[in-house]
Amino acid sequence: MQCLILDDTAFVLSCCHRLAENLSCDYHVELCGFHIDGGYPSNVCLNAAVLGKRLICRIPSLDQKVKDYCETYGYELIHVNQGYAKCSCAVIGDNALITADKGIYHSLKESKIDILLIEEGRVRLDGADYGFIGGASGYDKKTKTLYFCGDIDRHPDHENIRRFCDRHNTKIVSLTDDILTDVGGILFC
Repeated sequence: MQCLILDDTAFVLSCCHRLAENLSCDYHVELCGFHIDGGYPSNVCLNAAVLGKRLICRIPSLDQKVKDYCETYGYELIHVNQGYAKCSCAVIGDNALITADKGIYHSLKESKIDILLIEEGRVRLDGADYGFIGGASGYDKKTKTLYFCGDIDRHPDHENIRRFCDRHNTKIVSLTDDILTDVGGILFC
């Protein structure tokens, strides 16, 4: 929710000074979200799942700088009603994702994106009823590995998730023995 990386550009919330400074070593940084009031939907202006040259997001909530970049560089914006699109999706490569969000699933199931629907509410998020699979994971394109904050084998859909990842030549690494925990996602730069 604090940054979105597209190509060599990192879109970073204007209030995240240290993050912007750290990313500026490797990316052109664009500050965004100058009008965030902390609540939904303004707090999801960078919350988009990136699959190759496609962004899955709630288009009206997306920051205008990101929309302009996408138009200039040929990114397709795919609208879903879920503002927390990135949080809700574990992205695998350029054409696959895992989600427990039925709205995202129904919006994308007729697309060319391979999508696995899993059971909702099986991810811990401190202070909330439940977290999201995207917030409990991160995909490393270089090694084709999907990392989970927690033990994927403790999720009731672990077998389906493993088969889905195998189909996409993706390794799985569980980082702890605990239940899956939403930490806001894992970012690979």
